Amino acid sequence: MNQGGPADVMSRRIVIPKGWNVRSGGPNGGNPYAFRNMECDNKAYADGSNPYYPEGVCVDSAIKLSATVPDSGIDSATDTAATLPTLTFGGTPFAVSDTNPILQGLVQGEGDTTKVLTWHQCPAEFTNVSGVEQVTCADDTRTEGDSTLADQSWYNPYEVAKGHRGFLDGDFVRMLYAWSPNWRLNTVGHDRYELYIRQSFTGGADWTTLPSKFTDTTGDKYAGDGTVTCETFRSSETGSGEVVEPRACNEYAAGAPEQARNVTQHKSMRITTLDPRYSMTGGPYGVSITADTLGFGIPNYTSGDGDSEDLRDPSRFFIVYETGDNTTAQYGEPDPLDLFYSRGESFGDDYEVWAETEDGDVSLCYPNDPKDQDIPEELIGSGFCNEFDQLDRGTPGLEASEASLAANPGGEFLYAAWAELEHEDDEVIASDAQARRVWWIDGWVSSTYGWDFGQGSGSTE
Repeated sequence: MNQGGPADVMSRRIVIPKGWNVRSGGPNGGNPYAFRNMECDNKAYADGSNPYYPEGVCVDSAIKLSATVPDSGIDSATDTAATLPTLTFGGTPFAVSDTNPILQGLVQGEGDTTKVLTWHQCPAEFTNVSGVEQVTCADDTRTEGDSTLADQSWYNPYEVAKGHRGFLDGDFVRMLYAWSPNWRLNTVGHDRYELYIRQSFTGGADWTTLPSKFTDTTGDKYAGDGTVTCETFRSSETGSGEVVEPRACNEYAAGAPEQARNVTQHKSMRITTLDPRYSMTGGPYGVSITADTLGFGIPNYTSGDGDSEDLRDPSRFFIVYETGDNTTAQYGEPDPLDLFYSRGESFGDDYEVWAETEDGDVSLCYPNDPKDQDIPEELIGSGFCNEFDQLDRGTPGLEASEASLAANPGGEFLYAAWAELEHEDDEVIASDAQARRVWWIDGWVSSTYGWDFGQGSGSTE
């Protein structure tokens, strides 16, 4: 995730026209992902005059999902406030920046020495509940361009986003990617990747929390109650251990436009994020088990609340991310360390391992309840539900990476396989394939391992 220069996560919307049928010919049939179904207001060669583009070519900008507006920064060479890019809108199709988007050099060398400290995304509607007051879309410095989804890559030349993953489930879109505010510093381990997750309930037209009224692909109805997310900004100080980074926890109402959610919450520059993975319920195709092909009946495990595990619950999904040793970033891809997992609940409003939040109660969820762990005070009592636990053994000398995931339809079981390497004196002396099943049991918390997150998001690392 650190090769090359700055990168962004971009997307396009494919919208099936009304009356579309796979068996029909013409514009209302055939391939649903055909170029003609791309949402586009401005097409060149729409008359078919260019043989290379028989259906025209879209000249509209792509949707920039990872875009942020830098709000504050320092010049690392002088320890003074940095001059961040100023955008001038009007007169041209896109804004003109006063900052050369091609950054040269590192903090330790020649060239640009800007370090971004705080940022925000638009549109977003939230109320601060703890920590620093984050800049909002209403009071930022932009006079136009009120949605970062329409940003061009040169608007913010400092950030980098890679490792994007996601899935479609009807009109629901899940998107995850690794992001850092300072790509130049990141290449040498002086900044880090965090894993960010977004969701859309309108096929990518907007990106929000779970609405107060939503009907999924199975016909089930859901009522969102809002959520709290927390962001970790950067300190003007440098270091890998004891630097205290400012945080902001914000509350979003049901269906409110939401910034991408930081689910890794790393606490040290020594740790970065590698290779995120996901599984939708009933993955990889998102289906229920309804056929008794062998004639022996469907096992049909029933959870504590009476739900059948064979019937799909689209409101759940699973995430596994890989941590890396950021001190090795300057030599190439950071060395893998461990794997951490969680189950997204309420379409991603909460992430749980032990807590049960379907009824909207997050009082027992970590880190809202710190569980006697050493965590930033801004998170305690904030309403932030973000539980991740260690998937691998976490044994020193063993590295876990490249996870592959599957899940049962009801979202009670996560199945994971990954590669495990054993090191000795910087040499690989053994390798093996590991697998694990994780079972969420309603109404049960282990008296030994409950909320014991090891070196996961509850650690001081």
